[in-house]
Amino acid sequence: MRHRQCLIIGYGNPLRGDDGFGLAVAEQLQETLDPESGFVIACQQLVPELAEPISRADVVIFVDARVGEPAGLVECERLRPAPLSPTATVHHADPKGLLALARGLYGATPNRAFLLTVRTLHFWYSESLSPEVRKAIPEAVERIQKILHR
Repeated sequence: MRHRQCLIIGYGNPLRGDDGFGLAVAEQLQETLDPESGFVIACQQLVPELAEPISRADVVIFVDARVGEPAGLVECERLRPAPLSPTATVHHADPKGLLALARGLYGATPNRAFLLTVRTLHFWYSESLSPEVRKAIPEAVERIQKILHR
């Protein structure tokens, strides 16, 4: 039986203010996460190539920023694969589409999948996170740790 791992994928554009939240959380986890607990990928956008490591994971957690208020509110939702669409891999992949792609190409999806987001309206050109979103990083890391240890 092959080893199934926990996978955390933090993504976003670090040059667009709070859109860099997923990368900041991934960086924090890379420094603090026990390698036995999971594997972290930091990337600027979700790409079809992520379907392969997703297919090998028991748990996958996508981390991103989303438009909304109040700024700094961390939310977590359970994900299911979307119906597989031929256009899902053309320009932009999303978490549900990548789960479907993993199932379609590799015949496997994680037992549990989550999207952890922080709300914000700050996507301006900046390399800094807003104070509200920066303060949300420890909460996001703690919530991820809880998911990984369930």
